[in-house]
Amino acid sequence: MEVIGFSQVITMMGSFLVVILLLATTLFGIKKYSAVMGISGEQRLELLEVKNLGGRQKLVLVGVNGEQLLIGVSPHSLTHLGTWDRDTCVSKSREETTTKQMSRDKVSQHAKGFGALFTKAKTEIKD
Repeated sequence: MEVIGFSQVITMMGSFLVVILLLATTLFGIKKYSAVMGISGEQRLELLEVKNLGGRQKLVLVGVNGEQLLIGVSPHSLTHLGTWDRDTCVSKSREETTTKQMSRDKVSQHAKGFGALFTKAKTEIKD
C-alpha cells in the first residue's frame, strides 16, 4: 500500500478547489445570462394567496396580466370561481411578499379582502 505524501494531498485539494470554482462560475453565468437566453423572463403569473379548506382542498388567488383569478383546487379538479381586476381587489404587493414582514393590521385587512372575494365568488356562483 502506497503512502500518500503531503504534496499529493495539496495537489488533490487544489484540484478540488478548481472544480468547485468552475462549478460556481458556471452557475453564476447561468443565473446571470438566463434572461438573455430566454430561459426566464418577466413573470406574469403571481401566486397571491392560498387558503387551505382541509381535506386536500384549497382556494388559490392568482394574479395574471393585471387580473386576479380565484381558483378552487381539489385532488381531482381545478375550478375557476371568479375573475377580478387587480384595481378592485386587495392584493399583496411584491415588497410584502418578498419581505414577509406584514403587521397585524395589514394581515387582518388582507384577510378581510380575501373573505370579500370569497363571498363575492359564492354569490356569483349562486346567481
